[in-house]
Amino acid sequence: MDRREFLEKAGKASGALLLSSLAGKAIAGEMEQGALDLWNSGSFSQDCVDVTGEAQGIIKARVDGIWGDYTTADLPDEFLEWNLSARLDVLDNIMGMMTGQGGAPPSLAGPHNAAMATRGARRNDSILTVNNAFKGMGLCPKREIIAEKIHLMQESMDGSMPAKIDYLKDLYSTSDNFDLTKMISLELYSTPTFETHTFINLMQEPVTSLVFLDSKSYEVRGIGQLVDAEDSSCGEYATQIVEYTNLAHSFFHGEFPRLFPGILVHVLETFDNTPGTGRGVLVSD
Repeated sequence: MDRREFLEKAGKASGALLLSSLAGKAIAGEMEQGALDLWNSGSFSQDCVDVTGEAQGIIKARVDGIWGDYTTADLPDEFLEWNLSARLDVLDNIMGMMTGQGGAPPSLAGPHNAAMATRGARRNDSILTVNNAFKGMGLCPKREIIAEKIHLMQESMDGSMPAKIDYLKDLYSTSDNFDLTKMISLELYSTPTFETHTFINLMQEPVTSLVFLDSKSYEVRGIGQLVDAEDSSCGEYATQIVEYTNLAHSFFHGEFPRLFPGILVHVLETFDNTPGTGRGVLVSD
């Protein structure tokens, strides 16, 4: 199986979802927006999160109208062991498909896709503020190495798929590569004329819960920071994270015409939700 055939198979489901979303966006109107104007000349700035103390492990956030200090926590070892090993299994499976040695398109279950719950603001097409949406969710390189990882991805963007897979396997070979207080995603669809409910909620109430389902199930709770790709006021590390996450998204899906906003989840708590064994117990190291 060559690269084109692999991408056609592996991207069939995600491609259908993207086309469906774009079609929805094309016919969207006032119903797919919130009550407040959150944009200024095509950009936005989230005013309910203050990350000036992020490097020291403190996130300030306005929750239920009250500002408070929230201490970040590392993702626990058992979560990381599951997450990294599952990602490596997926990469091995992809390589097997490409070389004709078996395998199947990546599953929607596993460490890449999380159900992201948010609440707090009503979109015009709903009577409720609660929302849940699946997001591609990744791990965040440490600030000491993120510039290097960005450079390596930029150099590899036009390279072969096996070379890209080797890069990712090296990245996921150890948790030492990652800032364990963060998980990262992209806000792919929100614009001044179309707003996802996730976006509207996080702009006003930044609390979030991520649920991963596989042979294991974990819930990660934290503060969701929205970062406009053009907003340098969020600091160098946040800007690098958004650039890195966009590059990671383009690594398999191809280059996109713009940089998407980033969603940085600052981890506060992790729970083991595995049926029968975890039952929603807080995990700590």
